[in-house]
Amino acid sequence: MNQTLLVLQMEQSEIKNTAAAIKYCYKKIIFNQENRLTYTKYLSQLLEEQTPKAFFNTFKELRAFSYGPSDWNWFDINESIVTSLSSINSASFWSWLVCHPNGYVRECALKKLSMESFENTLPFLLLTLNDHVENVRKRAEQAINNRFMQENEATILFSFPLIKRLKELEQKENLDVYDRLNTNLLNRFSLLEKAQESKDIYISRYGFELSFQLKEQHRAQGIKNGLGKKDRMILRWTFNEILKEDQWENKYLAHLLSHPQMIIRKLACEWCYNNRMKEERMIPKLLDQTVAINYLALDYVKKHFPEIDCREYYLQHLKDNPINAIHGLAILQDQRDQERMLPLINSRKKKIRVSVLNWIDCLPLDEQLPVYMDCLSDPSRDVRNKAIAQLIKHYSLSIKEWLIPLFKEKKESRSQLSIIKILGEESRKDYFYDLVSLYVYASDQSVKDKIELQLAGWILSWNRRFFFRFSLKDKVELAYLMNKNYEGYSASVLDVLRQVLGAK
Repeated sequence: MNQTLLVLQMEQSEIKNTAAAIKYCYKKIIFNQENRLTYTKYLSQLLEEQTPKAFFNTFKELRAFSYGPSDWNWFDINESIVTSLSSINSASFWSWLVCHPNGYVRECALKKLSMESFENTLPFLLLTLNDHVENVRKRAEQAINNRFMQENEATILFSFPLIKRLKELEQKENLDVYDRLNTNLLNRFSLLEKAQESKDIYISRYGFELSFQLKEQHRAQGIKNGLGKKDRMILRWTFNEILKEDQWENKYLAHLLSHPQMIIRKLACEWCYNNRMKEERMIPKLLDQTVAINYLALDYVKKHFPEIDCREYYLQHLKDNPINAIHGLAILQDQRDQERMLPLINSRKKKIRVSVLNWIDCLPLDEQLPVYMDCLSDPSRDVRNKAIAQLIKHYSLSIKEWLIPLFKEKKESRSQLSIIKILGEESRKDYFYDLVSLYVYASDQSVKDKIELQLAGWILSWNRRFFFRFSLKDKVELAYLMNKNYEGYSASVLDVLRQVLGAK
């Protein structure tokens, strides 16, 4: 959250966002006429602290019209008030009025802006190009044509996403402005490089999009810069641009296959998979840290290098690259590795424990279940979720007969919360009964809260009454539990039980 907004919220707690803060400042300047210089300065700071996306959203909120009462007298600003204001006000004062829902106010504000050589107005003018009032659109277009070359670089960079947006707008004349501005930007590579380095992802993306339209040296520099980014869209664009280069394989392929970003390595591996035979540089990808690349490389090696024993390859790299080698063995799921893999379920490294759970599918189910049960209390959420998913997949009455005693005996919150989640796969009536009976064995308040939440959800379920009826025997058992554990049940659990016992 920006600092100016926080200052204004401390002054007026009803301000919820930047649009409300701007309306509040105008009320103070125009209607209350208090500290005009201070609130005008706030208007300028609010713009400086916006991102392009946030600015666009603020613009839409300010433009929104309603027949109801307006916040901070925003709708009370009209043409007569604006024309009576002094033209010596700052650019930010007139610029935000360009966002007003009253077309006359917008046109008046544009006239005031055109009378002076104000800076930082380009974002407002670009958004106004899609105004439904023709005169307003024409004034905005004329102002852009006259001032774009004089606008400061920071404002032009801020406006990059807004320039890109022109291509998608309804008004056809916007395409002419879009083409003219892009022609200008394509001749300013230093500005495009600054855009590429911007922390705002939308500015950076458009900087690369324009750079890739250049030729020779500048385009090559754009590709180099693109490979250093982390944004997946930019990286994908960069890869596609590399494919257009002459002799790109000799120059780039080795680097792409070992690139630090997963998306580039994956795209390079996919290209090799579809276009290259016997590409030896695909073999090391068997040990890549990304699952999708592992599977792709494994299939490629089996197809083009049948003489390579992939299992033996993974075994050879257990010492120098244990995590990825064990993950590779998990993909192969070979029972011969049982003595090697099962003890690793106690490894300190989470990724190795997850790999063991992936490998264990190759064993008979009765050998898998004890491992899954032990992992329900694992400190890693990924390991617990994997064990939960497998127990849900194989859920049966015999698994339930393991889970209920485990819940009662192992009073540990992680394990109990995992069991509650698994039990949710059974019959809804049985699930209700189990939750009620297990509540008193909850290890801590977090488990009790979870059971209460599940019981409340059961009661509110729309189809419960159509599919489940509690027989007299069921109600007797529930009444017995209620009387037996009356002091141990919370008010919400007792309320749910009363609703069930009282239902017809």
